[in-house]
Amino acid sequence: MNGDDDSPMPIANRNRLTAVIQLLRPHQWVKNLLVFLAPILGQQITAEGIALTGLWAFLSLSFVASAVYVLNDLMDVQADRLHLTKCRRPLASGEVSLKLAPVIFITMLVMGFALAYWFVGSVEYCYALGSYFAVTSLYTFWMKRIVMVDALVLGGLFTLRIVMGSVATGVASTVWLLAFSMFIFTSIAFGKRFSELFKFQDVPADDPRLASLRRRGYEPTDLLLVEIIGIVTGMIAVLVMALYMNEAKAELYIYPQALWGVVLAVLYWVCNFWMMAHRGKVSEDAVKYIVLDRSSWVSAALVITSMVIAIWPFSS
Repeated sequence: MNGDDDSPMPIANRNRLTAVIQLLRPHQWVKNLLVFLAPILGQQITAEGIALTGLWAFLSLSFVASAVYVLNDLMDVQADRLHLTKCRRPLASGEVSLKLAPVIFITMLVMGFALAYWFVGSVEYCYALGSYFAVTSLYTFWMKRIVMVDALVLGGLFTLRIVMGSVATGVASTVWLLAFSMFIFTSIAFGKRFSELFKFQDVPADDPRLASLRRRGYEPTDLLLVEIIGIVTGMIAVLVMALYMNEAKAELYIYPQALWGVVLAVLYWVCNFWMMAHRGKVSEDAVKYIVLDRSSWVSAALVITSMVIAIWPFSS
C-alpha cells in the first residue's frame, strides 16, 4: 500500500523511481524538439549560441510539460481507474502516492521556469513558457472536455512549441511553417481521438466504460466523422507544403525543386498514418506510435535527403 486510503493496490511491482519516471512521461519530450525547427529550417542552428539556447529551451519546456502531465493525471485519476488502458498509469494504479504527486508537480514546474529564466535568458521566452503552461492547464481543466476544440488545441500547442523556439533563439518562423504545423498536428490529434473511439465502436451504448469518452464530448458514432476530419486536415498540410514550393526563398535553397521530395514524404506519411489508424493499429499514445513506426523513419529520411539536396552547392 502507498498510504492513501483511496488508492488501489499497485497493479505491478515496480520500484517507485520507475513509476515516477513513467508519471513524467519523458518519451513525450520528443514533441519539444520542435523548438529547434525554426533554427534548423532557417539554417541558423550552427550560429553561435543558437543550439545551446535551443537546448535550454527544450529542457525548460520539457520540465513544465511533465508538470502538466502530473497535474492532468491528478485531475483524471478517478476516471483513469475505470479506463481500459489508463488504469495502468502510476497514479491510477496506486504506484505513485496521491500525496507525492503534488510535490513532483511543483518541483518540475519550478525547475522548468528556473531554467528558462537563468539559462535561456529571455523574458519573452519566460512569457511564452507561461502561456504554454496556462493553455495546457486550461486544456486539463476545461478544453479537453469540449468536443473538437480539444483536438484543435492540441494542434495549436504543437505550433506554439515552434513559436517558443523562435522566441528563445531569435530565429523567426515563417507563416508557411506555422500553417503546415497547425494542420499536420491537428490531423495527428484527431488520429489520437480516432484511436480512442475505435476501441469503443462495438461497445453497447450503456457500457460504463464509455464514461471517459463521453466526458470529452464524443460518442462511438463519431468515429467516421473524426476520421474524415483527420484525413482532410492532413491533406491540407500537404497542400500548404506544396504551395510553399512556389515561395521557397532563393537565398535559403540552391535547388528548391528538391523540396518536392519533402511533399511526397509528407503525403506518404499522412496516407500511411490514417491507413494504420483505420485498421486500428495506431495507439492512443499517437506520439509514441509515430516515433516507433517504420514509415515515420522512412519519411524522415526522405525529408532529410531532400533538404540536403536543396541546400547543397553541388556545382561549386
